Amino acid sequence: MKYRGGFKAAVFWIIKAILRIEIHFLYTIDLTKQQELSQSSRVKSENGTFRFLSLDTAQDISMAPQGLIDQIGLQSGSSVKQLIKNKTSVYAFIDQASIVSQMNICRRSVIQVDAPTYLDIKLSSGDAFLGYLFTYPQYRGMGTATLLLIEACAHTQRQGYLRIVTHIRSTNASSLNTFNKCGWSRVGWIFTSTAGRLLLTYCPQKIGITISASKRSGY
Repeated sequence: MKYRGGFKAAVFWIIKAILRIEIHFLYTIDLTKQQELSQSSRVKSENGTFRFLSLDTAQDISMAPQGLIDQIGLQSGSSVKQLIKNKTSVYAFIDQASIVSQMNICRRSVIQVDAPTYLDIKLSSGDAFLGYLFTYPQYRGMGTATLLLIEACAHTQRQGYLRIVTHIRSTNASSLNTFNKCGWSRVGWIFTSTAGRLLLTYCPQKIGITISASKRSGY
């Protein structure tokens, strides 16, 4: 309840507890309507200056300190090399020799996710998908996730992408506030049972995104 939107998040938590239904929101940002957000490799916050790291190719990995690459991989659950092989770029803020925040943006046309359940999310041409955003505990409350989101969107925009898509848990008021602040908009809903069954999706056809249960789910 300490975050803006905390009351709404609490309502969704009650729905989950009573009805055993998990609700996620589908969010997008239209990069064609965004001004150039940032062109700096360093971003100042109230607590210091963080360096922006972009990992798009194997060459980018070879030029970055191995300790940072290993730290990113441990938190992502997959090595940076494997992520890039799967058409996923990795972005991070660095504070000297430590990762502050990190994010993955995938460029495949069909995205396979495992939360809230196994889903296939089919995107339109020109879309990318933000599948992971994490800030290390010691850097939380400093606005680093917001700064990283702005930088990553600007980088993706310069790569020629038109839109970025993501999904956010309805009870995660902190994340919802961050994305709303950065100009993202809710365009759809995903309803699943807490047991992992896809119940319903709502996403207008004009949005050009389709969501279906993955065959991996067994449902």
